[in-house]
Amino acid sequence: MAVFRDKEPPKMRVRTPQGTAKVLRAHLAQHNRRVLALATATLVAALAAWALLYIVSCWVLVLAIAIFDLPFTRVPRHFLLVYVVAAVCGIGVAWVDQRLTPNARLRDSKTLWEIFMEFLLAVPNMTLAVGGTLGAWQSLSNEELLGAAELLHRLGEEKRVPMSGVRLQITDPDAAVRILFALQMTQVIDAYREPNNEFWLRLNALRPANLRMAREDSAPA
Repeated sequence: MAVFRDKEPPKMRVRTPQGTAKVLRAHLAQHNRRVLALATATLVAALAAWALLYIVSCWVLVLAIAIFDLPFTRVPRHFLLVYVVAAVCGIGVAWVDQRLTPNARLRDSKTLWEIFMEFLLAVPNMTLAVGGTLGAWQSLSNEELLGAAELLHRLGEEKRVPMSGVRLQITDPDAAVRILFALQMTQVIDAYREPNNEFWLRLNALRPANLRMAREDSAPA
C-alpha cells in the first residue's frame, strides 16, 4: 500500500518576493495580452454579425417591396439610420436583461418566448461581451505586486492561509481585494470553503511553472 510521508514545507522556485513580483508582472502582462486578443476577436465578430444582419435586413426589405408592392423602388435612404437606432436599442435591452438576470443558470427546458429572446439578443449580447472580456484586465501597482508575492511565499510555506488572515498581511482592504481577484483570475491561487464556512487560500495547481514549488508537498513511498 502506498503511504504518504510528511515533508518539510515546499519552497518557491523564485527565492525572494522581489523576484516573484517580477514573475507576477510578466504573468499579468501575458494574461492582459490574451484578454486584449479575445476582446478584439469578439469585437470583430460582433461587427461582422451586425454587418451581416444589416445585409439580411436590406434583402428582406427589398423582398417585401417586391411582394407587397410597397411605394419604394429601392431601400429607403434613411434605413441605415433606423437600423443603427434599432441596434442601439437592442444593445440597451440586452444590457438590462443581463442586469436583471446576472447569474442565470442553464435549464433543461425553456419557453418559446425565452428561446426567441435569446435568438433576438444574440448579436447585442455578443457586443456586450467585449466589455465583459475587457473587465478581466488586471493591473497591480509595484507595491501590490510585492504584497501579492509575499502572500504567495506565505502560501508556499504554510500550504494554505485563511482568507481572514490576508487582512493582517495586506492592511489596505481595497488592495487586498485587487490582489486576491488578480491572483484568482490568472489561476495563481484558489479559494475554497471548509464545512465551518471558513474560506481558505491555496496555490493553484495550474499556476505558471516558474511559480511552482521546488518539490511536491508529498510523494508516494
